[in-house]
Amino acid sequence: MNDLLMAFEVLLAIYKDGAYSNLELNKRVNGASNQAIVTRLVYGVLQKDVQLEYFMSKVVSKRPPKTVAVLLKLGMYTLTYINSIPKYAVVDSLVTICEKYGKRQLKGFVNSTLKNFDASKIALPNDKIENLSVVASVPLWLVKTYCKQYGFDKTREFLSVDTFTKEHIRPNSKKLTLSQLKARLDKENISYDESIAGGLFVDNNSYIKSMNERGEITYQSMTSMLAVQAMDVKDGEIVLDMCSAPGGKAIYMGELANVQITACDVHQHRLQLIRDYINRMGGANITVQYNDGSVFNQKFVDKFDKTLCDVPCSGLGVVGKKADVYLTASFEKCQELALLQYEILCNASKYTKNRIVYSTCTTLREENYNVVGKFVKENKQWKVINSQQYLPDGKGQDGFFIAVLERVAN
Repeated sequence: MNDLLMAFEVLLAIYKDGAYSNLELNKRVNGASNQAIVTRLVYGVLQKDVQLEYFMSKVVSKRPPKTVAVLLKLGMYTLTYINSIPKYAVVDSLVTICEKYGKRQLKGFVNSTLKNFDASKIALPNDKIENLSVVASVPLWLVKTYCKQYGFDKTREFLSVDTFTKEHIRPNSKKLTLSQLKARLDKENISYDESIAGGLFVDNNSYIKSMNERGEITYQSMTSMLAVQAMDVKDGEIVLDMCSAPGGKAIYMGELANVQITACDVHQHRLQLIRDYINRMGGANITVQYNDGSVFNQKFVDKFDKTLCDVPCSGLGVVGKKADVYLTASFEKCQELALLQYEILCNASKYTKNRIVYSTCTTLREENYNVVGKFVKENKQWKVINSQQYLPDGKGQDGFFIAVLERVAN
């Protein structure tokens, strides 16, 4: 009961108040008797939201109030995907929660709906795109867009991959080499797989966490490392990281070469995240500075050799790590973001002498190829020398886009 109640309260804050899933869960989960099951319930409901919405539409004639809808989603998810809690216990607990939250008149409705619920008996859509939307639990508008851009088979392939649960880590090269890190893990009998970026995939545990806290390693995604490597920084260069927080890419650039880095962010509170990262990892020649990347800054003109534009994006490529992304995503928001991304890229071009790396953690052309394509079409002094759209593969690769642009010699 306690675990279901806590999961419900977290989900209600997310669905009703717009709370961020990771922050809300971290704030509350310490009081749970079983933190793992609460975490699984919360993220599971969010990841299966589209599917649960479909199930609800088939078992109720009229959509219930939001509080009860969240209860039903939690119940349907638990009954379908969690075998460790008996059905009667799930139903009884959620009926009690229904009363606790002032919906006493709907106790009978919740009770009968969940008692009669059986996902295996609900017919799925016949249309293949609608079917994929429900099975993969991805909004229909997005599945349709993906199918136009990638084709149905490719879309089904990357939307159907399993959620990848391992963490990707890299050594702090000022303290450890990759070989030394491997030796440390071998000594602790911790298994790992090396990635193409030169990091390691591991199951997170207390030893890994302690190494991170000491700044011997850091958590950084494989594709994030690849974006930094695409900068090809050299000793003595002056580098701008336009949208830097929390600062992992700037830190990594400072390890790859002896460069002078200006790390910026538009949110004052996020600048402290960069400073904290620097303090934990140590040693980088980084100046942390407030700057709105979408607003032209005359002081930055022609000041930097290279610029990293890891721009704000819809995050559609990392839904496995941010389960609430689909709740607020829309095609219109992606188009709005594309306008912002374009402004940031245009400003970066005025600040930069040689190379720009443009990156996002999303999967739509609107925020990736289209932004870069429009930019080089309207700015003939720049050319794309390489671009790559990464898609989730269930093996640690996120949905990510990297484009390398260089200034054309006069």
